[in-house]
Amino acid sequence: MTPSTPAISAPGSKPKPPKRFVFRRRHRLIHAKQFAAVYNAKLRKSAGPITVFAGANDVGHPRLGLSIGRRVGPAVARNAVKRRIREAFRHLAPSIDDGVDLVVSARAHEVLKTEAYIAALRECIGALLRELARRAAREERRQERDGAA
Repeated sequence: MTPSTPAISAPGSKPKPPKRFVFRRRHRLIHAKQFAAVYNAKLRKSAGPITVFAGANDVGHPRLGLSIGRRVGPAVARNAVKRRIREAFRHLAPSIDDGVDLVVSARAHEVLKTEAYIAALRECIGALLRELARRAAREERRQERDGAA
């Protein structure tokens, strides 16, 4: 393994370490209650072979849950799909500034390249974040209206 090259910085300043994309335990949905909360938010978008469900969270960073059924294929294919979706999320998570929980489900399909999953996830997440913002604004207007009445 070769050492990573430090980022170039101005003379006399401390060099910044290279940006690392991580997927830690805190970025995962694990418990059935967490998955149920996302499904109960009733917010879903599909792109290609994947469907992404979303719900707001209060932890301040995005979290990912995977629901990959047997219809996707044998264990080798299911695990490959899960690895690639986790990798796609790992690359997209820094651009998601909201606290949002995502559950990704997949329909039966041939295993795609990671770039295809990144594109599909980017499309779904963008639409879901816009919808979450729209719902939050509507709820805020409703509370203001009820408070003024």
